[in-house]
Order: sequence, then structure tokens, then C-alpha cells
Amino acid sequence: MVKKIAMYGTYEAEEPVKQRYWKRRIDGVRQRYWKRTTQNKKVVREGRYEFHGTGKDLFKAVVKAQKIVPKRFVDVSAEEFLKHPERYGSEGVWVERAVES
Repeated sequence: MVKKIAMYGTYEAEEPVKQRYWKRRIDGVRQRYWKRTTQNKKVVREGRYEFHGTGKDLFKAVVKAQKIVPKRFVDVSAEEFLKHPERYGSEGVWVERAVES
């Protein structure tokens, strides 16, 4: 039997700002495009980690996930998350969080 645990809540992170630019296409038509700028803005988002695996790995994954906020909704094995946490999360700060098994 595989054990599961979920960690969810709201977090604050920085995202790049998108801005519209006018460009002239090759055929001469002017068109607006969205581009990312170098500026970042703080946003408040909701996210959730769902881990599955052994008890020892689940405990370590929850401890590690308290420092790394998720990229929206993440369902991953605890062992894989511990190997590459940067794939499944980003920098930010938890505002409010809860752990549910």
C-alpha cells in the first residue's frame, strides 16, 4: 500500500511582468505581441504538493517543501521530489499552509 500526503495553501512569489509591444510584420501589418520583461512583480497564488511513497521519504519531502513553494499543482513521488526539488517548485514564501494525510 502506497502512503500519500498533501501539502497545500497560499504562497507569495515573484513572476515576470508581461507587456504588449507593437511589431511590424514582414508583410507590413502592425500587430501586438506579448513579451516578458526583466521586471518582476509579487503575486499571491494557491498551490498544492501531493506526495506518495514511503513514510521516511514523505517526512523528508514535507520538510523540504516548506522552503520551496510549488508551481501550482504538483503530484510527484517523494523520492523523485527529493532528488530534484527545483523541477517541481520555485522560490517564494508560504503565506498559509496545511498538511493533510
